[in-house]
Amino acid sequence: MKTFRTIFMMLLPVLMVLSLSAFQTAEEGLPMIQNPYADPADEDSGLIQRNPAAVSESEDSVSVIQGSDNGQVVDLNPVTGMPISNPDLLRLPPVFVPLARYPSAFRPSSGHSQAQWVFEMYVNNEESRPILMFYGEQPTVPVSRISSAIFGLEELRKQYGGIIIAGGTSKSVLDSDIKSLELWYGESGDQLYPVLPVERYQRIVEKWDALSTPADPNNLRYSFDVTPPEGGREARSLFVRYASTNEILWRYDDAEGRYLRMQNSVEDPQSLVADVDASTGEQIGAENLIILMATHDWVPDQKPEYGLFTVNLNYVASNPALIFRDGKLYHVTWTTKSEQFERESARMRPIRFLDAEGNNFQLKPGKTWVHIVMPGNPYYEVEAELGSEITTGSGYWKMPYISFKPGSTEEVMKEVEEIRQLEIRLNEAYFQQESEGTK
Repeated sequence: MKTFRTIFMMLLPVLMVLSLSAFQTAEEGLPMIQNPYADPADEDSGLIQRNPAAVSESEDSVSVIQGSDNGQVVDLNPVTGMPISNPDLLRLPPVFVPLARYPSAFRPSSGHSQAQWVFEMYVNNEESRPILMFYGEQPTVPVSRISSAIFGLEELRKQYGGIIIAGGTSKSVLDSDIKSLELWYGESGDQLYPVLPVERYQRIVEKWDALSTPADPNNLRYSFDVTPPEGGREARSLFVRYASTNEILWRYDDAEGRYLRMQNSVEDPQSLVADVDASTGEQIGAENLIILMATHDWVPDQKPEYGLFTVNLNYVASNPALIFRDGKLYHVTWTTKSEQFERESARMRPIRFLDAEGNNFQLKPGKTWVHIVMPGNPYYEVEAELGSEITTGSGYWKMPYISFKPGSTEEVMKEVEEIRQLEIRLNEAYFQQESEGTK
């Protein structure tokens, strides 16, 4: 027995070296992004541990681990490209939390300023519902005004391999084969739109962590670069009009380098005020704004008059999207089609954003807010932030939301005077550009 132990101890260093070598070889194939906080001079000094194959211009340049300017290893959140405080959180499942924000009695809510991504989806009756996604960082403030799960949310959950924490949810959604759903009715067990304390959030995630496959950060990675891509059109603001009492203005702030959110209310539809997180007083902002165009369908086995529709987000070959970052607008495509990765790993990946050459689009390190709309939803430049007159080249963008209803898009457009005149005005703007040689 002692002889075996002696031989094993002699071989242990060799085994460790071989294991490390194999790990490094496997890791060399994983592209990484550049740490936006590292001093380039430190790369020459050897303080930065950099993958030699990683360059910020690479179509796959994304990161899990990257060096920092003080020589300490820093983990970057794969969905934000930002350093994280506790790398162990990367193994926990992403968490989706829908919030009630309409009418304005539910505002200000809290927790959404700390979400890494937010997906805003329309749910009828002039209401749009933000769905918070937490991954790599947990909220340090209560998440308030938790709402019900909706159709389409399950497709997002599948992509990220996450869990859902929602309030009272309709039977039709519960019967739609939704998975990994935790219903939360507050500490009393009977609250509508309850508050989720930080400690309770952590306990729920710990419970589902024990029941779930650990998250794979490499599977959730996005491409990031602090330098804006070339091209793009001026985009000083984005005005999203869901309804006259549900209007959102995103205004680019040069000092902060991100878009800040304002919103009107039922009580005062003429005024847009800063949209803040109730727990921190921080105005909601995002480094990346995305208009994601996805097809919608009526929910099977539901009467159309109920207005229940779902969004098709999975196994999509290609659809258009708009990405706003650094005061610029970029036209891209998005996909969730099954490729070699999915076939070999038997796992899904989140939405990928591609530029005109088919390379991964470089997001800005930071937070991302996604508005989901139908393909063909109009968007155009206007003369001022809240204007209506098409003014090509102004940098003030507007998107009047088209609801998903029975019939064609053309039928819906007849309901709104401004949109009804849109096609002819867009044609006039196009021909004016052409005549001026700026097409």
